[in-house]
Amino acid sequence: MIKATDRQSGCNDAEFEVAQYLQRGELTLAGLPGGAADKKPEFAASWLVKLQNGRSQIGFAGYDHLARRVARDRGIGNAKEHAPKLFSTDDAWTVVWFDEQGLAYAHPRFDTNAKPEIEHLSAATAINPAEVALGSTPDGSLIVASHIGTNGDQLSVFLFATAGKRQASAVGITKAGKKPHDPAVTADETGYTVAWLEEDNRIVATRLDDKGDQQGAGAIIAKPADKRDNLDLTRVKDGGLLTWQEGDRILARKLDKAGKPASDIVVVGTGKHPSVISSGDGAIVAMLAKVEDAEDQLVLVRVDPNAAVSPAAVRISEGAKPVLDPPAIALGGNRLAAVWTEVMSPTIKSKRAWLRLIDQSCLK
Repeated sequence: MIKATDRQSGCNDAEFEVAQYLQRGELTLAGLPGGAADKKPEFAASWLVKLQNGRSQIGFAGYDHLARRVARDRGIGNAKEHAPKLFSTDDAWTVVWFDEQGLAYAHPRFDTNAKPEIEHLSAATAINPAEVALGSTPDGSLIVASHIGTNGDQLSVFLFATAGKRQASAVGITKAGKKPHDPAVTADETGYTVAWLEEDNRIVATRLDDKGDQQGAGAIIAKPADKRDNLDLTRVKDGGLLTWQEGDRILARKLDKAGKPASDIVVVGTGKHPSVISSGDGAIVAMLAKVEDAEDQLVLVRVDPNAAVSPAAVRISEGAKPVLDPPAIALGGNRLAAVWTEVMSPTIKSKRAWLRLIDQSCLK
């Protein structure tokens, strides 16, 4: 186990206290790689802020490659009780959340004088936020899979927040789902892969081509089980990595470009609250796991494009306090960022959020 804060680890870590006295602990994170000679990686975080009047706002702030704040915390829009999701494309940030009008999104900038315009996916005004999967596409658009426009018996796929201000559009709809729920979605240059749980908790996946036509009847990825959750799809080389939680095990299986199994089911680790991002040809999985005598520590592990799990892991949190909520991770060039929450103190039960950056090369 590599400890990120160990000076001998080569992780080159930096940290920042993102927020104090949070009532809710779900944070989301995204990164931009920089790339130009004078442009370093940048990161942004977004979270739900509970206000005294019973309402909530979406918070947003920015950080540089050394975890220094470069855009002050501010609210960008009103929200319901569901955490936001943050994406980065090219040189833009996109925050997605739910407000009174349904699925909302905005493109905040680090310039605090520029108030972002809030837009809505008009088709998604009456859907359950817990039954929504979000992802990004290679062209910078966002994708949502949910029960939009159905009776809950199938999943539909929409593109929105598209590059060039194109209008949101319906992609397609599944045809073989049996009361699908807890969807996951990913996109590549040739189409879209959608996965879901059915009534008996079996996992099924199908493929929609770039015109939205379903290819085949869908493939069974995992047989029925008593309980599964945290289903997620992440783009990897020649397909996608499907991850989920079963008891205290975090499992994964590679899907090929047709949405069919391309590996055995593997155990990524023992823990909870997995968070997965693409990294090169493979993926990085964050989870809360027991490390030595410390419960619920934030740990990262690399998974290759064939679903093989690296034996090396990096411990991000330091163990003085357990991590409370699902963590978030993001890549920006050669830097990897993680954000998590801890209790403020034994007597103050609200939450403190931390950001830690490391060199991506630290994760073997």
